[in-house]
Amino acid sequence: MKQNLMHQQKMHSLGVLGKVVSPEGFVSDEALQRLRGFGLSDPSPQLRKALQVALTHASYAHENSSFFPAAIRGVFSPLQELGKSYLRKQAAVEIFRRQAIPNVGFLSGEVAQVSSSLQHWVTRQVWILSSCSIGRSLNRDSLPSRVVADFFYQVIGVLCLAGEDKTAALLVSDLIAYSDQSAGIRDPKTLLQEQVKQPLTYEYRRSGPDHAAVFHATVTSQDGRQGTGEGASKKTASRAAAEEFLRKYVPNVFRKEPDGESGTDALEITEEPAHSQTVGRLQDLFSLSSAARPLLSQALIHSSWAYENRPKMKACRQRDNLILGHIGSQVLNYEFSLSCARQIVEDPLQELSNSTPPNRVLDKAFRHAGLAQGLLLGVGQASLGVPLELGANTFQAVVGAVFVSKSYPAAMRPEWPTEWEPIWRMVVQEIQDGVDPSTLLAQIASAMKLQLECDFVASGPDHARKYTAVAVLGSQALGVQTKVSGTAVAGKTHARQDVSQRILDVLARLASEYPKQALAKGEGDLSLARFILTHQAAIISEQRIPVQRWVDAELFGLHWASSPRRLLEWSQDADELVTRVVDFRSGASRFEQTFRTANEADSDSIDDMETELTATLDVLESVDDAESISRDQLDVLVQLCNVYRCLGSRDPDILVGELAADWQLLHRGRLELPQDLPVVKLSGRERAILDAAMNSVMKSRSKVIVEVASSEPLRLNFMTETPLDRTTLVRACSLWSRVSRTVKLAANETGIQAAVVGATVPESPGPITRAALAAMEPIAHPYQAAVADLLHDLKNQLVAARLATSSPADTRTARLEQQLAASRHLDQAHALVVRLRATTSLLQPVDAENTELGSFLRSYASTMLSRLPRHISLSVPDARQTVRVALSERGLIAVLDNLVGNSIEALSEGGAITLDWTADDNEAVIEVADDGPGLPEQVIEALSSGERVRSTKPGGNGLGLLGVRSLLGRVGGEFTLVPTSSGTAWLITLPLSSDLTQEGS
Repeated sequence: MKQNLMHQQKMHSLGVLGKVVSPEGFVSDEALQRLRGFGLSDPSPQLRKALQVALTHASYAHENSSFFPAAIRGVFSPLQELGKSYLRKQAAVEIFRRQAIPNVGFLSGEVAQVSSSLQHWVTRQVWILSSCSIGRSLNRDSLPSRVVADFFYQVIGVLCLAGEDKTAALLVSDLIAYSDQSAGIRDPKTLLQEQVKQPLTYEYRRSGPDHAAVFHATVTSQDGRQGTGEGASKKTASRAAAEEFLRKYVPNVFRKEPDGESGTDALEITEEPAHSQTVGRLQDLFSLSSAARPLLSQALIHSSWAYENRPKMKACRQRDNLILGHIGSQVLNYEFSLSCARQIVEDPLQELSNSTPPNRVLDKAFRHAGLAQGLLLGVGQASLGVPLELGANTFQAVVGAVFVSKSYPAAMRPEWPTEWEPIWRMVVQEIQDGVDPSTLLAQIASAMKLQLECDFVASGPDHARKYTAVAVLGSQALGVQTKVSGTAVAGKTHARQDVSQRILDVLARLASEYPKQALAKGEGDLSLARFILTHQAAIISEQRIPVQRWVDAELFGLHWASSPRRLLEWSQDADELVTRVVDFRSGASRFEQTFRTANEADSDSIDDMETELTATLDVLESVDDAESISRDQLDVLVQLCNVYRCLGSRDPDILVGELAADWQLLHRGRLELPQDLPVVKLSGRERAILDAAMNSVMKSRSKVIVEVASSEPLRLNFMTETPLDRTTLVRACSLWSRVSRTVKLAANETGIQAAVVGATVPESPGPITRAALAAMEPIAHPYQAAVADLLHDLKNQLVAARLATSSPADTRTARLEQQLAASRHLDQAHALVVRLRATTSLLQPVDAENTELGSFLRSYASTMLSRLPRHISLSVPDARQTVRVALSERGLIAVLDNLVGNSIEALSEGGAITLDWTADDNEAVIEVADDGPGLPEQVIEALSSGERVRSTKPGGNGLGLLGVRSLLGRVGGEFTLVPTSSGTAWLITLPLSSDLTQEGS
């Protein structure tokens, strides 16, 4: 409650707007009277002054500088942007609420029509014309409509800042009503033809001199009705004639009556588990009723999926997310403009470069929010991944769905959940973040270990002194430095911001998909970009980097690691930019590992599969009767086993033709394959996914047809004449599609569609491109292989339990013997479930939380001390500094419980366990050590070689250490064994929290 109150107080702050001195003759009484008619309560003195500023032209402020400090001139533009964004948002909301919207183009056009009507409407607003203050160069009786429109925008902006949203809404509603009645039809000729549905004849005549010709048009219908109009061209005249005809004979097209409260009779798409889970998560997150689920579902439907699933869309009365995306974009643009205006009125000297949240930020919010797993994409689009624009639009659509479901609140900030607080700061950039260009550049420079200093050069007379900032960038890795100069501006702070923004702009172009093209305009920028990129390559070649921070800062192309095509495009440009300067062939292996780490950190596939595994264990753990084990439960277990086996192995590549021959032998007589198959090489993982698709369709027990829909990219249709259980198909497709980024499966009415989109290998690739290609090749994960072995054993025990009771028993003794055998197999199965359960804490999804390390370790050590045997001591680490690591408390507890638990078992006769930690600017290191007998030699060898760890404990499975390594790897951390003369010592390396916006707060 207190936080909300503080937020409201901040929200209504008018800053410098409420502090101007009213000059003599500054009139606003008529304006206040008119605004009261629109619901404005008795305004405070600060609001009166702010409205005076809103009705002031910059020329008047300049001529009366004693009343208006120079700083206030910078508020006019942000106020206008705020007014414009509010107008577009309200127009979109009213149009969306009152009538059916056929498509997003219609909605966008209607909003544009309202905006274009403004300049006609404001000229009729006498209260603006009589109350505004203008400079001597302007004439009140002949003010350009554009100037009057700016006054209106500024008034709306002030009302929004003051929390007078209802007054602003009524003002905009008055404009919309005028727009409905004015000459506001975008295409009257087409509308006339649609309405009259008779042959129409247009006749023209011309008058006036050649240099100022006027055309007169007459439109006549078959029944003799006419409309006339004139204009500077035949097109304009004919449109005017058509509009007059409509006004005379079809006036109802100009009256847009509300249809009542907007709602939707659509149904949620429920057949896609990941989609439904995301819808449920959003519903809980924003505290929405179940009635909101269809709209949330719509927000996660891409047009490609809608097109490929037209029958399902029609049955559910659903549509794609484009209209919601438009609503959400208007909402976020308004919130962004509101935030910017708040900052400006508090600190008018600062400069804000963006007027709307850029797509790259919205796409980052989309991924941070974990919406990708619930997004419904067509097979083709899914194979290409989620590009930046698509991710940005989906995030906006989700905001639009929430906004509508919340009944169109005046502001989204009070409705925003605490869990998404970092996303709000990311998208809206509130003032408390304080991430100005200089701060942001310092953070990025720190992440990539680039030295940054700033000098200033003064110029001009004392009364008009200007400063040019010179940024000095130093690279210890290269042993060189470079200088970047900004432009001459007033004040050192502005000068520093100016040069920082120039460097950030170069970094942004360097991060684009085609950096060479983006940098082609300026030679100075190209030279700076080469220096920065070469420094980044040198850092990666020589030392460990905080990968997630580099991904978030979009350094060295790591933000493209999840998209094979985009990463290759970037890598080829990077090779051309860098290898002309330095030979980095020796660092290719480090490049590969870095790309691979970035790829895995961005992947949610492991999280999804481990969530599925945990849910399956929950079911199997409660099985007490062999006869209650269903075929479906076994199928899910087999599928999970195969998925983990695939992830845990590295099978050789195979040609499509060879794979088809294997299928033909395996399914002889039941399979129809095309004669000519394309020559496409598949990786072992891609083969496993296609095998899974084939096996899923083969369950129909009827003939299966494989069709090649295209060869580049490879698209296969697995079809059967006998209908299959769609839920089972969807589950299989969802699970296997997450095994590889290059293959996507989608269930349809006849079977499964598969799309294989591999990367195109360029000729003579450079070291960075070769590393990117190598990072795309799947590797075997020992942890997943160990899980697969246990799942295989678990499946065998369950099958044996079923078989033990399936055969007939002639005597009571035989039946009891069967029950005993089944019971023994179930006991073995439960034991295996328990062994898998031992790693459940490591099987939970990696979340976006972070942990303050010092206080956590003190708390953890205190809790552990109360559980330790008396003969074992535990040291408690000191809190030397405050750092936040990129892993949740739950994840840290899982890791430490595993290692400390191993130490306790090793110290059966007593000893000491030590916890300690340290940190620098980029990462923290935790040490867990004991003075026990040390690890067995075979465990050390397995860990150093990356192979399976065979447990030396009775009933052990070796999953603990592998699980720790897997979990840490997924957040960009490392897990290493430290050689010691006695005992065992582990180092846990974790990157610090990568949220750059948080660091500035």
